[in-house]
Amino acid sequence: MKSKYDNFLKQDRFRELLGVEVIEIRDYYAKVKGVVKKEHLNFYNVCHGAFITALTDFAFAIAGNTDGKKRMAIYIKTEFYKPVFEGDELIAEAKRITGNKIAFFEVRVHREDELVARGEGIGYRMD
Repeated sequence: MKSKYDNFLKQDRFRELLGVEVIEIRDYYAKVKGVVKKEHLNFYNVCHGAFITALTDFAFAIAGNTDGKKRMAIYIKTEFYKPVFEGDELIAEAKRITGNKIAFFEVRVHREDELVARGEGIGYRMD
């Protein structure tokens, strides 16, 4: 079934490169899934923080653009709570906390029921 977000999501080539799947989109909310691959590991054989940050950024970017307005990230932060390993399936959920022209988002990254990372993002509407 086609959604109103299909054209927007087709343009997200980096998300496709990393193999991140969009699970759910609602107004100012997005849930994405990524499976940690060997290529995502650092020199300690632990998932590189850049992969987890990219996952939070994808969820944040999708959630921030669900209203059809062009928003760009002006700030993003990720906190890492638990190590993540090859084969782990991560779910990142982003939701708007407040704001419109300047909007604030929270992202939570889970491995099953365990919180492994949390992020914050600020998006600026470009109109």
